[in-house]
Amino acid sequence: MPVTTPPTRVSLPIVLRRLTVLRAVDVTPRMRRITLGGEQLGAFRSGDYDAPAFTTEGADDYVKIFLPEPGSDTPALPEQHDGHLHWPRKPAPVARAYTVRRFDPVAGELDLDFVLHGHGPAGNWARTAEPGSVLHLAGPKVAIIPPQGADWWLLAGDETALPALGRFVETYGGTVPMHVFALVDGPQEEQSDLAGVRWVHRRPGVSDATVLAEAVESGAPRGGEGWMWIAGEASIVKELRAVSKRLGIAKPMLDASGYWRSPESDRPLARLRLLREQAVETLEARRRGTT
Repeated sequence: MPVTTPPTRVSLPIVLRRLTVLRAVDVTPRMRRITLGGEQLGAFRSGDYDAPAFTTEGADDYVKIFLPEPGSDTPALPEQHDGHLHWPRKPAPVARAYTVRRFDPVAGELDLDFVLHGHGPAGNWARTAEPGSVLHLAGPKVAIIPPQGADWWLLAGDETALPALGRFVETYGGTVPMHVFALVDGPQEEQSDLAGVRWVHRRPGVSDATVLAEAVESGAPRGGEGWMWIAGEASIVKELRAVSKRLGIAKPMLDASGYWRSPESDRPLARLRLLREQAVETLEARRRGTT
């Protein structure tokens, strides 16, 4: 069946908002869900501008959260202008991207899931967040709407991709078969409420990229025209990109995002290769009008 509508890009108004924590719940030992709320989820007046209500349209929409520098209690923030933000250089805001896990405009609630690994500023904030804690965020700025007419979807990633994978699973109402693979530490990190996800566990002595790529390639459908969405650590995304080529996924039907880099993939040569690959992907996306 020919694809009648390829993935499309939808621009959203970017707004800086001040929200407060309503709840903090450990979904698994390494995944903490922060529920945010506040008047600024709705439309409000921001300086000289009328800011629209929060909106999200795609399962992998993300926001930028702003965090204090070490030793500071308040974050440096961009300035809200009409429809865009101005980012100061000094002090430069400490910002991290997080996928919208759930948004309920009626209840006035926004969920963000944080993987608690290492000692980064976002994870440290999430560990200690409690009702009443304040978080500034901006976005989403853009949403990617999946294609219409694909014969199947294949979605895969590590824990950092789970918020988007979970939202795909919970919100997708179509009839196209959806094959979802998630790499986690073990059974304790599986989220039992996500029906249909194929949980892939790490194996000692085997790279995460290899473990997930083997599972995806062996479990992927054959035949027809598919859409593939992959995200997570850079080396995992690189290996899954190779899998997509072997599966015959057309370039316009591949959505690949490297969310973070492990120390191994962050070495200078690996970083140079990743930047080159990202530049090629960006150029290709621009040519097809989806960046």
